[in-house]
Amino acid sequence: MPATAGEKKEDSGKAAKRAARKGKAKDEAISVNHSNASRGSQQKASEEHANPWKWSHLADPQVSKQPPVFTKDGKYFFVAVSSTVKIYSTTTGKVVSTLTSHSRAPNGQSDRITCLKINPQNTFQLFTGSADGMLRTWDFLDAVLLRTIDVGYPISHLCAHHEMESHIFVVCQKPNKKKSKDEGTHASVITRVCLKTTNSTLGAKIQKSTELLTVGKVRDSIGIGISASAKWLIVAGGNKIHVASMQDLKAGFTKFVSPEKLTCFALHPSEDWLATGDETGQIRLWYCLKDDMSFERAGEDKTAPTTTLHWHAHAVQAIEFTPNGAYLLSGGEESVLVIWQLHTGRKEFVPRVGAPIHTISVCDTGDGIREQEYLLGLSDGSLAFIRSSTLKLSRTIARVRLERSHLQARSAPPLVMQTNSRQLILPSSHPSSIQFYSPLTASLNGELEVSPSNRISRPFQKRLNPLRVDLIAVSDDGKWLATVDMRDGSNEGMGLEVFLKIWMWDTTEKTWDLNTRIDRPHGNNKVHSLAFSPTRDGTEPLLASGGGDANVKTWNPKQQTEKGSESQVHWAARTSFSYRNQQPNQVIWSPDGSILAVSHGCFVTLWSVSTNALNLLFTATEIHNFARLAFVGRNGRHLCATGGRGIAVFDLIRGQTVYVTRTRLPILGLVSWQGKNEFAVIHESTIAESSSPPSTFFTIFTPTSSEPSSKRSVPFRIRQAIAWQNPESTAGELPGIVAITHEGSIVHVGDHPIEYKEEGDSTLAIDPFANNSNQPALFQDIFGKSAILDFSSTTKESPNATSLTMGQDIDWTLLDGPSHLLPSLHSLFPPLIQSMLQSISSKHPNRDETTDEDAMIVDVSGPTESAIPSDEGRPVPTSEINALVSLFQDSTFTTTRPMTDQPPPTNSRHSPVNGKSKTNGLPMLNGGALYGKPLTSEVRSPIMNGPVSPKKLKGAPNGRPPSPPPRAPSPTIGKKRKKAMMA
Repeated sequence: MPATAGEKKEDSGKAAKRAARKGKAKDEAISVNHSNASRGSQQKASEEHANPWKWSHLADPQVSKQPPVFTKDGKYFFVAVSSTVKIYSTTTGKVVSTLTSHSRAPNGQSDRITCLKINPQNTFQLFTGSADGMLRTWDFLDAVLLRTIDVGYPISHLCAHHEMESHIFVVCQKPNKKKSKDEGTHASVITRVCLKTTNSTLGAKIQKSTELLTVGKVRDSIGIGISASAKWLIVAGGNKIHVASMQDLKAGFTKFVSPEKLTCFALHPSEDWLATGDETGQIRLWYCLKDDMSFERAGEDKTAPTTTLHWHAHAVQAIEFTPNGAYLLSGGEESVLVIWQLHTGRKEFVPRVGAPIHTISVCDTGDGIREQEYLLGLSDGSLAFIRSSTLKLSRTIARVRLERSHLQARSAPPLVMQTNSRQLILPSSHPSSIQFYSPLTASLNGELEVSPSNRISRPFQKRLNPLRVDLIAVSDDGKWLATVDMRDGSNEGMGLEVFLKIWMWDTTEKTWDLNTRIDRPHGNNKVHSLAFSPTRDGTEPLLASGGGDANVKTWNPKQQTEKGSESQVHWAARTSFSYRNQQPNQVIWSPDGSILAVSHGCFVTLWSVSTNALNLLFTATEIHNFARLAFVGRNGRHLCATGGRGIAVFDLIRGQTVYVTRTRLPILGLVSWQGKNEFAVIHESTIAESSSPPSTFFTIFTPTSSEPSSKRSVPFRIRQAIAWQNPESTAGELPGIVAITHEGSIVHVGDHPIEYKEEGDSTLAIDPFANNSNQPALFQDIFGKSAILDFSSTTKESPNATSLTMGQDIDWTLLDGPSHLLPSLHSLFPPLIQSMLQSISSKHPNRDETTDEDAMIVDVSGPTESAIPSDEGRPVPTSEINALVSLFQDSTFTTTRPMTDQPPPTNSRHSPVNGKSKTNGLPMLNGGALYGKPLTSEVRSPIMNGPVSPKKLKGAPNGRPPSPPPRAPSPTIGKKRKKAMMA
């Protein structure tokens, strides 16, 4: 029906109202935009006054998906860590050098290294590709960057072959202008890069290649490689295998379809076929590389004959062939390494390697000297070595690794520092574990599994939500550790699970032992804060906790003694109190441990620990919710409280508010230093600009002035921060801050960096021809400096030179160890002989050292006038020595076996055993004759050339002193040997 005039009038009135509302909304939007713009200009103006604060990386927990690459001799291997390449020693597992380009990405992209490859033409060079599109060539022996080629797009994978001298293939991640149906897919471009650079860029830091040939495009590429015969280029991506002929790259790829999405692939080292792993846990061996494939039409999807191997219940994360091609290694989420024997189909397992397997590398030099080893890259960032002979874990290289859920959670990850050792305690690679990291030594000291959990779930089922460690507290003396792990199982019908666990340090075993577990310490509510009181005069500390039940509880250790057993210590609740039913946000102790400060919404209360009475109450109308507290000053006289954008400072002695001020930026953290009169407020920039990276700002205040003393900034976002306590810092300097960034890195921010030197942190040259005997081995790295060999000298000695002195004291308990760890014999012999002999000069210090060099000391039993030197050190005359030499020549050297070709006669009483004429290693003697023959009067002398002419001595018949016939020594025969001879 047509509308009436009244209806039209009404419609026109409604339209006018709608137009008015639109105009008003537009005006409001314009005013909001103007206010936001003015606020942004004010923030930007305040940010410009902030000075950059020095910062340094303590640990980068990002785990590279690129497997480690070994050198040809197997002595070293390369690991990509963020924008650097760490060179590890295979024997010691320590970093020996670091390759870094010292240049940030010019196009604003990340310079993270994504792929590594040894140059097949020069095994002392390394190719690296990074996310900033740079292809770099390194000489890792001299630690020199040789060439940098700009490809133009981020590089994800690369490959090279020894038959291709001047070309390399890379996979570039090209931005996709069109929106794909599948949001998770990414377009990759396969490009052949010529390593020869243009003349115009020759000598520049960043050079251009003379040729960039595009081969084709791939979706979600997972790897690239060249077949063993160098006939085929293979790229795996999505659920397809893309194969191109090396002789005709312009023809494009031939695609072979897999029934499941591929997760990893590897090429056979000597034959033209490959293996892939998919997300269902199946491994397929593809026989699609054939010579007649070049005549097929490229671009069409085809199927290929395959062989299937299946054991994994989850997706296969990594596969790798052994160098001889007889075995295939695979690993995944099950934390089990599977070794497949390809010609029989049999498999062996290495279970419980520590974490899910992400990468697999094989160390095999092929010389038969070094044993083949498998290097596993685990999901927690650690590297595990598996010996191929025993299939057992030989050693592990641990690294700091943060679990992704802690970085994505709403609450900040826990981070505390043990005061005495300055050791950091933070979450680990699993939500229910924590790790201990020492910034002073740059080492991971250990890991503690707070809540045992099943880290492997059933396939095709929803993963169970594990317990997560949300709070950590440690006592000053390092004896007690408290953790709170929680899990919200409301979606699973289980409710909230909260556990307070108190751990005690075992000084004997050097481990944390669970002492007390308290279920639901604050009922069916979360625990928001946890803190130990300072320890004084050897007394046990107290533990304070604040929960969602609006109560603050203190806990203390108690001793319990049972009959016939030793006393045991456990923790129990001491007191419980609340204020106006307000939920406590944070609890902290005063420096002397006598006062407990609690923030309850808009109130700050101070409680006496001894009487459990409320001493002081502070509030500020400008701040509606106090979130953070910190004691400031040498004795903790002032208390600082922050919330929202407000800062309040209270004087505890006067019981007054010193000042209340507001900041332009929201407050994310509060940090104070022990014994310092300054505190830092942490802000995060709210201005989102593509030209400038996200930043974090620090405003330094004093408790007596509301004007900031300084402003600092760092070019990254901080997730959690604590004060770095350094008792050696002077009064005018701040020790700095230790923080966890949004990317999971651990950084130190401050004017003076932490004084530590990680071994291999700098760029150092490597000597590939260095003698392994002169390098520190695993024995020295485990047990310290050797007491026999000195590796500190950098000069190369000759092989015959020994580093031992004759008077050196040796710890001979080293001989009790395994034989393969003993030093060389030429190093042990001189000190061993020296320890058994005593020099004449030390025995007779008054003796004249100018004696004849031919003088000899002979022990002769006889009258008092003997040839032995007296205690006064009588020198032996030369005439006496000559007479003794003649005596020994006539009586001893003439008892050698006559030179005759006839074999010795066999004695029936002492017949040789097994054709040998020795019994227990002793020759048969018969009446002073060897082998049953009498001694001859004329034999060849071993000293003089010719027969020995006997000399007559005075007082001796026939010119020869009488001597009794030699007697045969009686050999010692064991019981078993004796029975055998008697039989």
